[in-house]
Amino acid sequence: MNTNELEPVLIHKKEERYYVLAIIFSVLVYVGLFFSIIFMFIIPIIIVVPLLAQAIMMANIRMNGVRITPRQFPEVFTVAEAQCVRMGFPVVPDIYVMESSGVLNAFASRFFGRNMVVLYSDLFELLKSGGERELAFVLTHELAHIKRNHIMKQLFIIPAMWLPFIGEAYSRACEYTCDRMAAYYCNDVEAAMNGLTVLAIGKSLYKEVDREEYLLQSSYETGFFVWLAERLSTHPPLPKRIHAIQQFAGYSSSIVFKTSRIGIVVAAIAVFVVLGSIGTGIIFSKSIDTFMSQLDVTAPTDEEMLGAASEGDAELVQQLLSSGGNPNAADAEGWTALMWAAQLNDTVSGSALIEAGASLDVVEQTYEETALTIAIYNGSVDVVEVLLKGNANPDLEDSTGWTPLMTAATEGDMESIKLLLQAGADPGKMDETGYTAADYAMDSGFEDIVWLLQESGERI
Repeated sequence: MNTNELEPVLIHKKEERYYVLAIIFSVLVYVGLFFSIIFMFIIPIIIVVPLLAQAIMMANIRMNGVRITPRQFPEVFTVAEAQCVRMGFPVVPDIYVMESSGVLNAFASRFFGRNMVVLYSDLFELLKSGGERELAFVLTHELAHIKRNHIMKQLFIIPAMWLPFIGEAYSRACEYTCDRMAAYYCNDVEAAMNGLTVLAIGKSLYKEVDREEYLLQSSYETGFFVWLAERLSTHPPLPKRIHAIQQFAGYSSSIVFKTSRIGIVVAAIAVFVVLGSIGTGIIFSKSIDTFMSQLDVTAPTDEEMLGAASEGDAELVQQLLSSGGNPNAADAEGWTALMWAAQLNDTVSGSALIEAGASLDVVEQTYEETALTIAIYNGSVDVVEVLLKGNANPDLEDSTGWTPLMTAATEGDMESIKLLLQAGADPGKMDETGYTAADYAMDSGFEDIVWLLQESGERI
């Protein structure tokens, strides 16, 4: 597949959004300085000083670091060269190893057209000794920064990078993008997660970590200072990066990193202070009265419904529905409570949501899945039956023509195929490649499914 075609999938959805915000803020700062008497003093500090510091840093690395070449660590150079070919680099960037006093890290840099990747020695030493796959991920992650031109982009938004929240938000989105690109070009999700786990616990213990328990532990960490620490960091928390890799790779997981409302609260407080300072207390208080009069505080929120469904708490789901909860509660990606029931094979919650009027054929945004395809992917045959009895569309296609029957055929799920056929699924449907469900079953070696689908097609 062409790299340009992959970009919308590999690039994190917030990277471009935050970069536009950072550009707007930086342009406003530059324009303000241009019309200021201190322009001639500030601009050198903002632009020239960072460039000079970067040039000196790169010169020190070139003087003291050990460069990886076809003769120096040739096996690592071969890995780098192969990844550069996959990623479309015309030449292999300069790759150096430097002593790091125990720090496990790596970074990419660029100055006047010269690209550089630096691997800290402790990380390099660990990964080179039995961790070649993890080393390839770390290296490819840094190459992704160069491919996305993140280093040069940051030079254009220096004012935003100095302002808390905006610059860090853009930087965190860039890290998610590079994790995706590295996992894709290495074609090794496990190595990606292992490489990130090394950064969390070190080179001796990472293989002993229960990764799901680690993610679950982190998902429970909430509060103002947890929120603030993340917002002021240029890198996302490592558990969230691992979880993002799992989601990108399509791994099923019941772990949910809930979006904190603290940022909204902080922003609201700031607005209230500004309004109060300009004497709009009376207008503001009237607005609050109007807002509270319209707010139904007894109605459960969508977040409560999604939380109950994602935890498989069928009793709570039923209670929330009885209290007026929204059966079509969905998060920002379009993932609904019914989809959680499908993933967890929770027939009680699924039936309750359907009875309350949940839409059966909602499509989530990331992978174009429905509750039905999620149930099939996760082997939730009982929920498949519940959904089809509730009149879920057994032939609903995604943008490529892929149907639930193709999903079941690829997974070798004979029970779901029988249920889909009973519900009227058409085995003759073809996707954009011209393949039918039987073709996918044949490719996967499920001959009994091929026979059943062909026989059903002949009857139709």
